[in-house]
Amino acid sequence: MQKKDLLPLGISIFGMMMLAGIGRAQDDTIEYKPAGGARRAPHLAAIDTGQNSGSSFSFESFLGCVDKNYPKLLSADAERRISGAKRLEKQGAFDPVMTGLSEYLRVQDTFTPGKAKDAIHNESRVDLLTRSGIKIFTGMRLNPNDTKTPFVPTGKAGEYYAGLSVPLLRGLKINEKTAAEQQAKLGEPLAGQIFGSTRLEVLLKAAATYWEWVGAKARIDVARNLLKIAEVRVGQIKARVEKGDSPALEIADSEQEIQRRQAALVKTEREHQKASLALSVFLWDEAGSPRIVPNGEDVPPLAPKPRRLSETEWMDGRSSALELRPELKRIALEREQVKVELRLAQNLMLPVMDAYLTQGADTGPEGIGPVVRGGIAFSVPLRQRTARGQIQAAQLKIQKLSLDEKAERLRIQVEVDDTVSAINTSYERYAATELEVKKAKDVEAGERLRFGAGDSTLFLVNQRERITAEALMRLLETHVDYLQAQAAFKAVTCRL
Repeated sequence: MQKKDLLPLGISIFGMMMLAGIGRAQDDTIEYKPAGGARRAPHLAAIDTGQNSGSSFSFESFLGCVDKNYPKLLSADAERRISGAKRLEKQGAFDPVMTGLSEYLRVQDTFTPGKAKDAIHNESRVDLLTRSGIKIFTGMRLNPNDTKTPFVPTGKAGEYYAGLSVPLLRGLKINEKTAAEQQAKLGEPLAGQIFGSTRLEVLLKAAATYWEWVGAKARIDVARNLLKIAEVRVGQIKARVEKGDSPALEIADSEQEIQRRQAALVKTEREHQKASLALSVFLWDEAGSPRIVPNGEDVPPLAPKPRRLSETEWMDGRSSALELRPELKRIALEREQVKVELRLAQNLMLPVMDAYLTQGADTGPEGIGPVVRGGIAFSVPLRQRTARGQIQAAQLKIQKLSLDEKAERLRIQVEVDDTVSAINTSYERYAATELEVKKAKDVEAGERLRFGAGDSTLFLVNQRERITAEALMRLLETHVDYLQAQAAFKAVTCRL
């Protein structure tokens, strides 16, 4: 809230404190006191969580609800799980494949032109590609022809065989299908890190909105209590006027102050409504329906009271951020994916040379018994521009990712330093403003005593209250800034 918005708020930290000479009781005092009983999260030993354990809508429970039910996070989690489906898809390249063919042909006889020849061809085969590049296969053929045929004939019971094909150079240990599977496997943790970045971003925004909402409710409470003070005061002023102890003009002055404070209350209520609407964006139940934003007593106090972050906590935060931040892990995983591309491109520089061996048996009448096929097939590209281009691209990607990592590490370190600075600066502002509020309260109390003794005016009393109000609102604003900075520190150190 800007300073110009604070000026109209005639909010007194004394609440219902007795006006000297007007008959208020000391027991009616209302002050802004930050709660001190903060609950500590088990995974955050270094810093307080900022919530009273008795609150029904604590900071932890709110973030837990957002983390569990917020649609944007559920959508990001679904995107993360898609990577598992993509890995399964790439693994399908190594599934065994069965092929079969059974056909009848009426063709030209090979040895007697102009004469038709009937032929029957049956063949089935199962191929299994391994991740090493070796292909294993087994199958059978049945060509039961009594005369010459365009196919290699078999015995009456068919030929049965098994064999393998081994890449000696290109495709050994790494090939397109193996590389695709390795990249898909790396894609799963990579998607997890992308989800982690989205989660931290969402939770940080939700935390800032939460504390803005809590601070808005604190301002409503103070404004409402201050209005009650003015309403009580006007009746007492009227009684003094009737006795002749005060001029009649003070009645109008008191009623004017009521309207001013009523307007201030309406303004703070509008601010709280706005904050509640912003908070409602993050509140969803397990059924996927929006939840109602709590109100009244369910709104917790601003807690804990600001404190300075120690240098040990600062350095621990740096170490934690550099170790846990998903951005750095994402870059490391992307580098591993590019290294797979590089290994594949380097393998493509090699010529194709595959050795194959098939061992089988030709069975039945007219079968010849054992059959063997073996040999080497090779292919040598005369130029390697495709592979060289892929190698250069992969090397440049690795270089780029290394530079990105350096920049990201510095950025993360600066983020941690900035949040620590924000926390400690907020603490210093809070301490100074807290002292300012105390002095303003003393001056306000003295002005009331003077007014009760007839040595001051109601105008000055109201003015002192407004000055105190400005200091109090700055104290509230500073406390909210501190809690938001604390949440930011937990976010950038991956502890939120």
